Amino acid sequence: MDNGAVERLMDIILQMKINLAQVTETFHQQTYEIRQQLAAIFEEEKKALADCLSGIDDHLKECAIYIEDYKRLYASLCAMHEKLVQLGGAPSAPPSALPTDQIDGVLSWRIQELRAQSKL
Repeated sequence: MDNGAVERLMDIILQMKINLAQVTETFHQQTYEIRQQLAAIFEEEKKALADCLSGIDDHLKECAIYIEDYKRLYASLCAMHEKLVQLGGAPSAPPSALPTDQIDGVLSWRIQELRAQSKL
């Protein structure tokens, strides 16, 4: 090989090295940007999940209030039923009592009832 051919070959290799460095830098920059975008999406989804849990918590608190209302109304209805029986009346039977005083037990029982009725 003559000296000019070696020089041209060295220039080609140098240009390939420069091109490769540019491609590598572009790749790293794009990878960084994609990571940033994915991190932002991850945080948005994480917040959405936290909002869902917060909504569930709010509904569970509402359920606890309804459970307390049910217990209070049930006790009142049972007392009224008893008075009607003492007065000689034949009232219909009161509805079912809650199976437990614990919210988790009541919710579990209701879920089973709704599933049995194909409502859930």
